[in-house]
Amino acid sequence: MGKELSLLMFAITHILYSSAFGMKPLDLKAGLAIALVSSFGYTFLYSYLSGPFTYLVAVYVALIGFMGWRAMAGMQLCNDLWTWTKLSACIGSVLFMVSDLTIAVNKFCFPVPYSRVIIMATYYAAQMLIALSAVESRDEEIFQKRK
Repeated sequence: MGKELSLLMFAITHILYSSAFGMKPLDLKAGLAIALVSSFGYTFLYSYLSGPFTYLVAVYVALIGFMGWRAMAGMQLCNDLWTWTKLSACIGSVLFMVSDLTIAVNKFCFPVPYSRVIIMATYYAAQMLIALSAVESRDEEIFQKRK
């Protein structure tokens, strides 16, 4: 039950991050790219999964992929509208995905050399960047209201 509860807590985190990143702009190209990457990752993991983890990991991959899409969509790579705030959210979400993929491969597939270092370094960097994106976004809103 411990692993299932961990997955649930991280799933809730990704839902909250997705909500914070918002649904505008939609950027379906970024969504498609993330869907392809997420599908590839799940296809790789699938043969190693069994029981409830087959479905739990699928839901989790979809949630973290959605979170990554929302952060990347905010970047607006095709426009000149990106900011350091949006860049930190985007990089943070990618690092979060790398951290979670490393956890999944290490837990379900095979031992990843230096997995603890990779997982923790990418996880803490992701959290820092995502947190900084929220702080800077709030500062930008306050600055815009004062103008």
